[in-house]
Amino acid sequence: MSSKNIDIKISEDLVPYLYILKGGETVSDKLTLSAVVGLFTTKVITLEKAAELTGKSIWDFIDILKVYGIPWGEYEEDDMDMDDVFLSKLGE
Repeated sequence: MSSKNIDIKISEDLVPYLYILKGGETVSDKLTLSAVVGLFTTKVITLEKAAELTGKSIWDFIDILKVYGIPWGEYEEDDMDMDDVFLSKLGE
């Protein structure tokens, strides 16, 4: 994946926190991961795109989300109802 250098200004108060972010070895890697996680959690990008942007497999990106305690999939009541129907048929 290609990259582009851009200049950004951030508060000096933020700098120490950049170094303690999980994931990535450089501050650039850490900021990229943080931005991608933010884009994923706000549903701007898909799980697949998030993994691609970080250069990780989907499973590795899911592991990163787990470290942060971020759910990676949505499991709604309709999904549970369908699972209940399926499981009840298995028990017959």
